[in-house]
Amino acid sequence: MKLYKYLSIVAIGMSLASCNDFLDATPDSRIEVDNEAEVKALLNTAYPDASIIRLTELASDNADDLNGEENGHYDRFSEQCFFWQPITEEDNENSAMVWERHYAAIAAANHALVAIDKMGGATTDHLKAYRAEALLCRAYAHFMLTNIFGKHYSVAHATEDLGVPYITEPEVTLNPSYERLTVAEDYALIEKDLLEGIELMSDAVFEVPHYHFNSKAAYTFASRFYLFCNQPEKVIKYATLALGDTPEALMRDYDAMQDMPTDNMQPRAMQYASSTEKANFLLIPVYSQDQYYFSGTSMGGRFNNNSYIGQAEQLFITPWMPSNQNAQQTQDMYRSYWFYSQVYNKFLFPKIPNYFEEVNNNTHTGYARTIYVALKAEEALLNRAEAYALTGELKLALEDVNVWTQNFISPSVKYNTYQYDENWNYIYAEEKIPRKLSLTSIRKWARTYDYYEPWAPRPRKHLHPEFVTLTEGSDQENMLQCILLIRRLEFLHEGMRWFDLKRYGVKIYRRRIMAALNTLELLDSMDYRDERQALQIPYEAQSAGIVPNPRPTSSQADALSQWLNQGKNPEFQLK
Repeated sequence: MKLYKYLSIVAIGMSLASCNDFLDATPDSRIEVDNEAEVKALLNTAYPDASIIRLTELASDNADDLNGEENGHYDRFSEQCFFWQPITEEDNENSAMVWERHYAAIAAANHALVAIDKMGGATTDHLKAYRAEALLCRAYAHFMLTNIFGKHYSVAHATEDLGVPYITEPEVTLNPSYERLTVAEDYALIEKDLLEGIELMSDAVFEVPHYHFNSKAAYTFASRFYLFCNQPEKVIKYATLALGDTPEALMRDYDAMQDMPTDNMQPRAMQYASSTEKANFLLIPVYSQDQYYFSGTSMGGRFNNNSYIGQAEQLFITPWMPSNQNAQQTQDMYRSYWFYSQVYNKFLFPKIPNYFEEVNNNTHTGYARTIYVALKAEEALLNRAEAYALTGELKLALEDVNVWTQNFISPSVKYNTYQYDENWNYIYAEEKIPRKLSLTSIRKWARTYDYYEPWAPRPRKHLHPEFVTLTEGSDQENMLQCILLIRRLEFLHEGMRWFDLKRYGVKIYRRRIMAALNTLELLDSMDYRDERQALQIPYEAQSAGIVPNPRPTSSQADALSQWLNQGKNPEFQLK
């Protein structure tokens, strides 16, 4: 078979797995695993090697449609992600690949668990650690599938909302039949695997722990799990276990990134996803072209994070941002280098490194690969900050927020201030950027900017969470707005923003921005619990008997059409 440089591996994966065994696509099913070394090797395949980033990042508010079809820098798959359509295009990162490779990882974990049982159980330190890793991998893959292909966990609806099949045994029949569980049932099984895995885990058996479910990664995953199912006390417990007594010691070493060239994002991206970076708790190698979409290349130029979003919603309007900053001063403010591609209007952080797996030395063909930072210290910190805010412990939330700001913001950058004396003469002075926030400064920030409208974008958006009652403008709501903004910056190009929007019931708009005219057209919107928040089950899985997700009714579509035509369409001047 001839291999092209960016050949999608979807077709290869589909050719190896029939529709009937779509959930159990491991290549290891015919291998007899009967010793510790083989179990260890098998668990290397228990991590999904397909990226979720484009599926969820382009569905979030970190993307606009820039110049519409006049912008030729896009592909049909990205267009389907952006417009919340069923994914029909083949791609390394499409929903079929995400579904298949997560279930392949689950299958590998299940084979490892069976092999350990056949060897007499987890009777040695190594087998206990391998059993823990298998359980944590199985929990993690099911958790990601549930949150991608199901709605967000809701106490009121989780017992009715469709989840995904939870597979706990290797497939032994020719034509297996799988049923979707509810989100509540999935979460119960995820928690069972998660807690048993945490109880058995050990870091001592891993030569390179960053590529395995080590203790810090497991605790951080637990903090994410309990954040998503609204148990803030447990979020605090597990995040604290991950961070220890000095969370500032685990924050990212931005100095190592700052020392690298600025004309090429790749060295900085490689450092970001490096196994030597103490903030990285779990790294997962994947087949992906994300590194081209979220860099300064033309690829993905139409649907991406652009300057309208970056300046109005992310980096330029923050609680620590002086109102008279210019772009260069804003660049200098952050220790994390951000990159603006003027040619393609991309607003970027260097996070996704570019690797190429060559499979033919003669033709130099192979696969595009990258490394995904799946779990990290910053997530544990921000999960805990949010949990503190939800329980009303705003001072503790602020402490965690300031650990993040003091690492993210440069300690030395100054900005110009202009004041008047009694004769109305300018007084020039320099002040340092405030790296520590206070409830007062966050309150002032919240009062300075109104809530988001698509034609007047701002960082604060109306929140409609089921799990907490918020009063807009209260200190608690202001703190959560600040934390959500920080999470948006921290997880940019990592796909996590989509889940935060789902959790907090934030309305998302689809905007088409005509850059030359600085105008926009509103194309669509999505409210909390919109059916499309659960990505459609891949057609390949549907053909294997998996029930598809429901889609908006005609009445919902009619209501949306009426909204779009109530004076809000087709064009607005961006403010």
